[in-house]
Amino acid sequence: MRPLFRSILVCFALALVPACDFGTLESLSQDQAVEAPTEVSVAARSFWTGYSSSEADVAKLTADIEGIIQRGGGTPLQAKISNLQKGDVASVGLDQNDVTLAAGMLLVSEITCTLSDIEKLVIATNQDQLYPGTYDAYKRTYLTSQPDYATRKTDDVKWQTDLTASLLSRQYESLLNGGSHYFKTAGPGGKPMFFSRTFLTKPATFLKNGQGADFNQDYQIELFWERTPGHTAHFYGVWREFKMGTITSDSALYQSLVLGNLADFDKRTGLICQNKTPVGTFD
Repeated sequence: MRPLFRSILVCFALALVPACDFGTLESLSQDQAVEAPTEVSVAARSFWTGYSSSEADVAKLTADIEGIIQRGGGTPLQAKISNLQKGDVASVGLDQNDVTLAAGMLLVSEITCTLSDIEKLVIATNQDQLYPGTYDAYKRTYLTSQPDYATRKTDDVKWQTDLTASLLSRQYESLLNGGSHYFKTAGPGGKPMFFSRTFLTKPATFLKNGQGADFNQDYQIELFWERTPGHTAHFYGVWREFKMGTITSDSALYQSLVLGNLADFDKRTGLICQNKTPVGTFD
């Protein structure tokens, strides 16, 4: 479970609510999301659909990723991207969903952290301890061998996450599948990189005060590669179908709030790396 799922919800009826609960966030960030160029949207979709591809095929997909980012506005970047299309989620068994209803958004940032250290944080099971104050309940279970992945006996690891979280008076439960896929030479300049992918396996269930709220689809793809020692690029594409009252995931307000707070989470990840605490666990 990556930070976006921990800070996904925007303030409901902002004019009527004096404060928002974003867990570990001290303040609400609202940065303007721009419209991404077509090639950025195409790249994000290709990374989502190419998650399980071979090293050689991924190297082709990412060969010009730095150029795409620069032409799209550079780093940092917060942007709206085009929606997924029918067939894009067939590989995760969700082709029955109308993915065109899931609005697309993108963050590109740079985290002050080594690729190796970020990878450990991404795959760790204790996300509730790494980012405290954000869950009512949290459990991540590996579906494949984490030790084999850590020692590079395999190039991917899969997990399932069952979490319960609250926003204002609402409480919901989400069941997600996620994973990480390491590529030894597919990054820019033939360097290592890894992908991480997360998706809702079914609509979230609202356990408390769920009237007027729906969280039906969420698909995330993340790419990480180390540009210079200790500075790791983060390309984060999200497609979501969400509604709370009159606010939906299509709205510019919603996307700006989500992307602004995602950027804050990346800054916090950098602090975890620099302070070497808390540490990830893998049980």
